[in-house]
Amino acid sequence: MMKAPSSALHRCMSSLSAIIVFMMTAGAAGLPHPLFAQQAYSQAEAVSHARLPNGAEVFLVENHAVPLVTVCVAFRGGASVQTPETAGLFHLYEHMMFNGNDKYPTKDAFTAGLKRMGTTSWNGATGREYINYYITVPSNRLEEAIDFWAHAVMAPRLDPAVLENEKKVVLNEIRGYHADPAQIAINALESRMFHEYPWRKNIDGPEYNIEKATVAQLAWIRDTWFVPSNMALMVGGDATLSQVLDIAEKAFGSWQGRPVPPIAEPPHSSVPGGIRLVSIEDQYYRGIAQVQFRWRGPDVTRSTFDTYVSDVFLFLLSSPSGPFKSSLMRTVFGLYDPEYIDFSYPTARDGANYIFSTYMLVQKPDQEEPLLKRVEDLRQKLRSEFEKIAADPESYFGAEALEEAKTKLVDQNIYALESAGSFVTSTLTFWWAVAGTDYFFDYETNCRKVSWDDISRLIRTYLVGEKQSAALVRVRTSTFSADPRGEAVRADLGYLKVNSTNAFWWQQQ
Repeated sequence: MMKAPSSALHRCMSSLSAIIVFMMTAGAAGLPHPLFAQQAYSQAEAVSHARLPNGAEVFLVENHAVPLVTVCVAFRGGASVQTPETAGLFHLYEHMMFNGNDKYPTKDAFTAGLKRMGTTSWNGATGREYINYYITVPSNRLEEAIDFWAHAVMAPRLDPAVLENEKKVVLNEIRGYHADPAQIAINALESRMFHEYPWRKNIDGPEYNIEKATVAQLAWIRDTWFVPSNMALMVGGDATLSQVLDIAEKAFGSWQGRPVPPIAEPPHSSVPGGIRLVSIEDQYYRGIAQVQFRWRGPDVTRSTFDTYVSDVFLFLLSSPSGPFKSSLMRTVFGLYDPEYIDFSYPTARDGANYIFSTYMLVQKPDQEEPLLKRVEDLRQKLRSEFEKIAADPESYFGAEALEEAKTKLVDQNIYALESAGSFVTSTLTFWWAVAGTDYFFDYETNCRKVSWDDISRLIRTYLVGEKQSAALVRVRTSTFSADPRGEAVRADLGYLKVNSTNAFWWQQQ
């Protein structure tokens, strides 16, 4: 299953609220395991961490409430390491991996192996910055589950005949993505924002890459990226650290590999000026338009502290009744509702960006100010509001707001550990792949360091001054055409109409 980009990874509201309690505990594990280097951290009962001699990392989130365990294997990679020639092949590789390996040589044998373990759920995802595969089984099947994934990732069968069949399956999947209006709109925007390396923002790739893919190319992906130094084994549920380490060493200990190439290099540059796009769609909502602005944000491994500042800043902006949304609702005509004003920062190693999104009512298109002119007015209002915040954020939000925001951010993190299984397959996988473990361990400390001066600096660095923002508007065809001024205004403001013929990066080469 290919994992589409998702706002579910927005830092401030969801995934971010997950990780800070990510700490190692030795207490539940007993004496240190002789084969592994371990560290002790001050907060117990959260996450245990060790590293195998071959470089593979092992994580455990213990939860003995029910006799179930989730086993997840994760690799850094996906779209962020693609080239124009390999774009789409990581997704194809995922399909091939589910078609058999040295122990389960066929797809039927692979599926039968899952069923024999009493699997309650299993899945895999190939995304922008990581790949992961996972199963949930009764805890007395832990060794079988780890062994199952060890064979799958270490020795997949890359059979040429199976490859030709899987190409057809993948082509059908990505043709669906390429016809989806939402995917068309987002790809049109991101391919222009990240114009130097746009293939690193699109996991599905062009059809012709899939059509001409070879076993040799997939073997190169296996040997380059599916190596122990680029892998984490994550276990959540009814298990102990010593138990997991013994099994992991048996399953993965003989696996050797080489260091992986640099990920997300070279970095994306600033957002080019003049990106104004409108997607006019036959099936969009009546009487409403979606408006999105994006700015280049801090990449988590390059400007790490700015990501902590971003978390706090976004939390300050998030209240529907707070000063930011209240000001927009009061001064901008036709905004739908403060609950639908969102300013987010999906944390990323590769090409992070801030995303402002909202909805505008368009009820009398021929009588109201033209939609795209209203969009540009909103852009200017946002710039003015950010400049006002940067001048004196303490006065804007109130003296107490900063410490309240930091406390609430830190307090939210405990809830992610409520389900050990979902924690390892989503939150833990994401943060391990994108930011690295030091980021997790140090989160609360760095979040507490954020000051009002840091908020001002962040805004001036990324959102105002000479910094460019890109604009995307989605609107129904009948709504847009109901205003006889619409086309002239569009041309005058420089908005490009985007559709399935010009949205994707390979159509612009």
